[in-house]
Amino acid sequence: MNNFSVVLAILSIVFTAVGQMLLKIGANTQNTPMWIPVSLKPYLNRFTLPGYGILFMVTILSIYILEDMPLKVFFPFFISGNLIMIAVISHFLLHESFNKPKLIGIGLIIAGILIFIL
Repeated sequence: MNNFSVVLAILSIVFTAVGQMLLKIGANTQNTPMWIPVSLKPYLNRFTLPGYGILFMVTILSIYILEDMPLKVFFPFFISGNLIMIAVISHFLLHESFNKPKLIGIGLIIAGILIFIL
């Protein structure tokens, strides 16, 4: 496992969080073209389509990362990193608050990552 794979893993976490935020924003967007059927408006708008594209790119990137990084290292790092990154981005982008249970959960996740690394 080299440093380049670690950097790519961190980038995949950031891109996953951004893609999921775009899907969340797109699901709540009402401003879509008239030609799109009402049932598809949450899925086909200017936020969700780039979100799908980013998540597809992350899938390809993850396959490349897994060529060098063991799954038992990448998967826990990826999942826990996503939870933290989504909480941080949603705080700034969607103005969601950090309440006590969320902060305790993030602290436990960080403690788990540190224990896993050491």
